[in-house]
Amino acid sequence: MCAQKSVVQTLEQIIRRFAPKHRGETQLTRQTRLVEDVGIDSPRMIDIVLEIEDRLGLTIEDDEVQRVATFGDLVTLIEARTEA
Repeated sequence: MCAQKSVVQTLEQIIRRFAPKHRGETQLTRQTRLVEDVGIDSPRMIDIVLEIEDRLGLTIEDDEVQRVATFGDLVTLIEARTEA
């Protein structure tokens, strides 16, 4: 359970780092929409993916990223990859 907590915390830190300043304090729940609620655009999403890959030692495919709409989608994707 603690590994899941740290994945969520790591992803929160990364999202907040790349969120536009006025949206960096948005509460991140599984339902939080990355584009509409947090302001993550395509260039920021690329930076987020690169940061996740670096910090967690993963490779994330483009088609996987395109299916991510919410913070929960991202958490689910990364948890599935870290458990494998």
